[in-house]
Amino acid sequence: MSIHLEFKNVRNSEAVTAHVHELFRELVQITEDRFPFHVSMSKVNEQHQVHINCTYNQKRLASSAEHENLYKALSKGVDAMRIQVIRKSERVRAA
Repeated sequence: MSIHLEFKNVRNSEAVTAHVHELFRELVQITEDRFPFHVSMSKVNEQHQVHINCTYNQKRLASSAEHENLYKALSKGVDAMRIQVIRKSERVRAA
């Protein structure tokens, strides 16, 4: 999978990495694993921040989420990215 993870003030663990790959499974299928995703995770003032970037069909997509729980922040960020990717893929198919 073409997912680049960046950890800032967050412990890099196999559990977090596996969770991210599971969350991205649908997105990777939609994009046919042709577009890399960059996921940045950080912790600031007891809040986990997640930023996700992707260039999909020459359009830059980005999402951000914040939550006390890292897993919930990841889920919110991936959901926001999924919506953008689905909308973009539908526009590409319609064109």
